[in-house]
Amino acid sequence: MTAAHRRFVAAVVFAVAGLLLGIGAVPAAAAAGTASVRLANLSPDTPPVDVRVDAAADPAASFTVADLGYGTIWDYRPLAPGSYLVSMRAAGAPPDSPPLVSTTVDVRAGGAYTVAGTGLRAKLALTVMDDGAGTPPTGRASVRVVNAAASVTPAVDIAPAGQAAWATGVQFARVTGYRDSPPGDWQLTVTAEGEPAATLPVSLEADASYTVLLLDRDGGVAAELYRDGAGAARQGGAEAGAAQGGIGLAAALGVLATVVVVLAGGLFARRAATRRAAR
Repeated sequence: MTAAHRRFVAAVVFAVAGLLLGIGAVPAAAAAGTASVRLANLSPDTPPVDVRVDAAADPAASFTVADLGYGTIWDYRPLAPGSYLVSMRAAGAPPDSPPLVSTTVDVRAGGAYTVAGTGLRAKLALTVMDDGAGTPPTGRASVRVVNAAASVTPAVDIAPAGQAAWATGVQFARVTGYRDSPPGDWQLTVTAEGEPAATLPVSLEADASYTVLLLDRDGGVAAELYRDGAGAARQGGAEAGAAQGGIGLAAALGVLATVVVVLAGGLFARRAATRRAAR
């Protein structure tokens, strides 16, 4: 093997080592050092909104989620620990215009939060929910209820068939605490005085926490289940997202291939130049 070949192999080895270290180390650091925050519009009579998150310590980390309609819970987004100003404006409104409502949110490393517009528009508020508060005992699941359905009054009860109620008398714009539940598949029933019952099949995993979200849909109440925490997906619906950090394996392999091509191209170019000089 020539000296040029040896240098080429060494460069590839260093590139591979660096990428493998990145695959292993970056996600772990991100998981340990960031928080997860998701945004929602849970106000039935509020048109779509733009939600702005301003980072006090790092303006470059600020971002906006545009055109957030009623009943929408946006993806979790990783954020550095610290203080953030969350402002809700009508969709398309200038970013420097007075917000409909705003609040300050302090997030901690490893925490997970939902910041949602709640209530009717006349009394719109931003509610901050601690999605990490429902860590269940080992082998159990944890469930809370968010009532964003203004059409059912005065309150609703939520219970899985054959089990104690998860929540009773839940009024509009209220968020219950988490309740422990056995994991498994359940048929959830939502009842309110004078209203037909709504049902939702749910599957709860052990050691996971969930939100049952009640919404006004098609003249009645509908129930949706979200998994809380850094990874979340709505059952029976669109993906709600996950907070992820670092470089994935497929991306790493793509970068590695590029590195190899570039290094090989450089080596072959030098060898061609050497042959031309020797003629």
